[in-house]
Amino acid sequence: MGRRGFFWFSAKWLHYKVWPAWIWHLTKGLLILLIALLTAWALALAYFYFFPSPSIAQIRTEIQSKTDSLTDLRKKLFLLQQEESRVHALDSLLYAELTSIPPRKGDSVGASQPMAEWSVLQVDTLTRYVERIRELLARQMQQEALLQRLVQQVQYLPRYRPVEKGEIAVGFGPVYHPITMQIYEHKGVDFIVAAGTPVLVTADGLVREVSPLPFGENSYKVLVEHMPSLHTLYYPLDPTVHPGQLLARGTRIGYVARLSVARTTFLHYEVWRQGGSIDPLPYLWGDLEPEEIQELQEAFQSPGHGLH
Repeated sequence: MGRRGFFWFSAKWLHYKVWPAWIWHLTKGLLILLIALLTAWALALAYFYFFPSPSIAQIRTEIQSKTDSLTDLRKKLFLLQQEESRVHALDSLLYAELTSIPPRKGDSVGASQPMAEWSVLQVDTLTRYVERIRELLARQMQQEALLQRLVQQVQYLPRYRPVEKGEIAVGFGPVYHPITMQIYEHKGVDFIVAAGTPVLVTADGLVREVSPLPFGENSYKVLVEHMPSLHTLYYPLDPTVHPGQLLARGTRIGYVARLSVARTTFLHYEVWRQGGSIDPLPYLWGDLEPEEIQELQEAFQSPGHGLH
């Protein structure tokens, strides 16, 4: 090449018999590479679509719930718009009735006094009708506001069991101590469960206290505030929450721990209202039927034997 020169090589390189074959091989290689990349991308996309990771599945669930909420909001907005159009139509009709009173057939010009009396009577009737409608609408709005407040407060009521399974063995009220056999006031209910059973918070709330038990062996109690006047207490636990943490109903707050001073493994659950402990059974209407609650209360009326 040194003898013939660089320009001779360049001319042979760009010759019509050489460069088409070279370009074809390069193009074919690029096409094969592009097809391989697209195939790998499609396979990866199909794999992650049909076999998503837990985080991606959770994100999909959240997106679906938000989509459903948005659909419900759109439906409610459509219904409100329809109701608004009906209200406008009624308002227009009432305004037309109040402002334009057509004369009756057969009335002469000299009969202005009866016509005036009839007009005053009709306007007075429509006015009272409008006032009545306003009163009914105001009462309905008050009732809807009350229902909305009740719905918002229901989510803060501890109306579910703190454990999915477990027999209620000890109720609220006087019981015999398992060691001293002296009667003392039992301030909650005890569920017989296995050690390590997950404990769930019974309503939305805020963790106020996570403190060790004075008689426990590495066991803790958890106090949750649902409303300023409503609290729940759980022990003995191996806690998984910390003070100041916001909780939604059903969130795991810990696992049941074993106490050596107790007859069996149990979860103690209390409900506090206005600073005093009350019977938790009437609050468990989210999981127990009224007949079951009544039977349990009747069974726990006479002092039984406590577990701790």
